[in-house]
Amino acid sequence: MLMLKRLLLSFGMVAAAVQAGGPWAWLNGEIAKGEAQRQALESELAALPAFPQPQPHERAGFHSGFAPRADVVRWVQVDLGVERELDAVVVVPAMLGAAEAYGFPKRFRVDASNDPLFADSVPLLDYTNDDASSVLAPWHIAAHDVKARYVRFTATKLSPQPGMSSRFIFCLGEVLVLSEGRNVALRCDVLAPNAVETLPTWSPKHLVDGTYALGLPVTAGEKYSNGWHSAISPTADATKWVQADLGSKQRVEEIRLIPAHPRDYPDRFGFGFPRRFKIEADEQTIFDSTNADFPNPGDTPVAIPTPGLQAKNIRITATRLWERSGDFVFALAELQAFAGGKNLALGSAVTSSDETTTVAWKSGHLVDGLSSSGVLIDEAEWLAGLSKRRELTADLGTLAFAQAAALGVAQTRAVWLAGLVLLGGASFAVGAVLHSRRLREREMETLRQRISRDLHDEIGSHLGSIRLMSELALREGSASESLDEIHRLAREAAESMRGIVWLVREGDAPKLTSLVEAMRQSAAALLKGIDTHFQVATRDDATTASLTFHRQVFLLFREAVHNIAKHANTTKVEIEVSWQSRRFHLRIEDNGRGFDVAAVTAGNGLANLRHRAEVIGGELHVTSEPGNGTRITLEVSIS
Repeated sequence: MLMLKRLLLSFGMVAAAVQAGGPWAWLNGEIAKGEAQRQALESELAALPAFPQPQPHERAGFHSGFAPRADVVRWVQVDLGVERELDAVVVVPAMLGAAEAYGFPKRFRVDASNDPLFADSVPLLDYTNDDASSVLAPWHIAAHDVKARYVRFTATKLSPQPGMSSRFIFCLGEVLVLSEGRNVALRCDVLAPNAVETLPTWSPKHLVDGTYALGLPVTAGEKYSNGWHSAISPTADATKWVQADLGSKQRVEEIRLIPAHPRDYPDRFGFGFPRRFKIEADEQTIFDSTNADFPNPGDTPVAIPTPGLQAKNIRITATRLWERSGDFVFALAELQAFAGGKNLALGSAVTSSDETTTVAWKSGHLVDGLSSSGVLIDEAEWLAGLSKRRELTADLGTLAFAQAAALGVAQTRAVWLAGLVLLGGASFAVGAVLHSRRLREREMETLRQRISRDLHDEIGSHLGSIRLMSELALREGSASESLDEIHRLAREAAESMRGIVWLVREGDAPKLTSLVEAMRQSAAALLKGIDTHFQVATRDDATTASLTFHRQVFLLFREAVHNIAKHANTTKVEIEVSWQSRRFHLRIEDNGRGFDVAAVTAGNGLANLRHRAEVIGGELHVTSEPGNGTRITLEVSIS
């Protein structure tokens, strides 16, 4: 049972990984198939009886002799007395105080024959090619259309004795042979040429004594009752009886006593089952255990075969009671009488020598089809359902390993896919870097061309003017005026040179603070003698912008200031710079002569200012009136 739980836990982890991660199934189609199989298996399991809690018994079952190797063959054989038409053989593993089967063989086969030497036999199950699990659950082996007197279980690979690595054994808890709905192997003769007999635990007879560790055949649920309970006696040697009236004389093939196990006594298996008792049918004794103590059956039904019996009344008489806690009682959960697979005692009239009546204990509860753990069901169907659950659970375990392998394949594929994605990403990144480098090279080439044009336009123009002015001064002898003009042109040329050099020196993305400082120096140089107020309304020192942005703004600013110095005839200039949320603001205002903006001609330079603003996506506004000065504002997104 422990190994079973581990398999289910392993499968649960794999199933959780599959369900939680759809991409795994996408990476390996076998995962989706396995998940569908798992759901189908679990759906089948939901309709089957649950594994019961193992019930320990002092009569554990059959124990083979010891062998020095696992491949030593050992067998045990049940003699049914006469040839029977078999429905199924059920093999129940032995339990010895553990949650797993004790000594269940690794490999085995089951055969049926009418020859005690099995010279001619019919194979019912061959499990000699794979190792069996040690799950404490029955093996239900169908045997339709097989007629046989003998059933043999042969172990071909023994199990190591716990704690002994050099000794090998095989053990069985019970062998049931089902024919016409009942166990015809019950208390039959057993032949075991090599067996251990250590009473009361191990004996070949225990293989067919009807006692095994699976508990009662019930469907657990809300419905239950404890059964019938006698009056309490101060001594054990008191006689108590209870009787069921079937209504008329009927054929009865088997009488079955279901031990009580009330919920308020969870550790008292076989509660109230008499130490000594007898069973009578219409005053005829059909089973007598009044001269020897009957082993307490725990939670296992006690079946008494009654072939050929005709009876109306069935009475169970206890002659030695069960000790409760300083006092003595007789109790049963259910009395059943079967014929043709039907319980004739169900709902019959019950009388008794005396009784204890409570909500859970009543005479009618002896024949209500209930036990304290649930609704009693057909034992053969119950054993078949438990066997099917064992098979499906084993299939789930096998599927768990297959799903783990499939998940491993999917994860390996995921690693390869991730590697390809990373490789593709790296290739893309390298391509992007190369592309960016090429773009940067083109930008630098464009910048060099612009600087070349700036040098030609600004410096070349000034130097040409200086050359012409100097030649004119030499020819006309008017050196004083020419020298003043030459001085002015040289100063403007030097200022233009400083601006161009600053643009080249600042790098790819200069800070706006560098632009503002260049503007401040240019204003100071061009507006000498004019009262100039330069205000920066922002203290953000981290914002950067492209070289194109810097160049156009700087040249726009320098040209606007140059026009003020040259044409405005102003005494005061206010300059305000600010930026916020990637928006740049520039205001240049003077109190000079002003002009009519509507009457401006191209030569006044406003067209050039607007062109520079458009290049960087900005908005330029010029406000001026004759005699009222001029205001120039630039609003642009920082790029």
